[in-house]
Amino acid sequence: MEIIQLIGVPNEELNNIETTIKWAMKELEIPDTDVLIYITDDHNKVRELVGMDKVSHEEWPVKYMRIDDVNAISIIPGKLLKLGGDEAAIMILREVALMRIMDDPALISRWSPPPDISDPLVHRVSLALLRRTVDLVIAQSQSLIQYLINAFNRDEMRNLLLTCEPTVDCAIAALALDVPLSIEMSGNVGLGRSLWHDASKNVDNGFFRKYDDFRDFVRNNFNVENTYNYLLMLFRGNLG
Repeated sequence: MEIIQLIGVPNEELNNIETTIKWAMKELEIPDTDVLIYITDDHNKVRELVGMDKVSHEEWPVKYMRIDDVNAISIIPGKLLKLGGDEAAIMILREVALMRIMDDPALISRWSPPPDISDPLVHRVSLALLRRTVDLVIAQSQSLIQYLINAFNRDEMRNLLLTCEPTVDCAIAALALDVPLSIEMSGNVGLGRSLWHDASKNVDNGFFRKYDDFRDFVRNNFNVENTYNYLLMLFRGNLG
């Protein structure tokens, strides 16, 4: 693992970041060789350095980047170290998990969109499934599941289930938030279902019934093409 400082930071902060990254990689069984860690105050500085496109939207303090065939993580210490311990840990775990995903064809196939489907909706489905794949990788480690439980925003999910109309947009938004589904797919079905039932307790409307059906399908047919086709079938005529 090589650390490249684009800004100066105190040694204690640098050591804390290095220790946390190495912990995450060890927990996820990812070798810490051939990994670049950039310390910066703006991820776009890293992108400019390596010739990637800049972005204009706000980003997390930790950002995974694939530079040619090399895994890299850009870190903004000033923002990261302001977070609580668990929040910073799950953020780092999720970005580090992308290293395993991007080097594993079986995991890539779960979320990568097929080239023969040009519908922009496929890209949104792909991003939601990528989130579920990231959390699946983390959930496969029993020692890390508690970080996912703490990160699951039960209230946000519940509000979505209560207020959404039965549309494709709402289904994709719910899938992106559905941490319990990743936990179920990791084999810890009891815990995942318990978290899901807690978030959806006493919810019974048109969207919930369709989404509950949809998530069952995704659990058993976890790839982009199947998810996309079933989504269109289930929410036919409700694309907004």
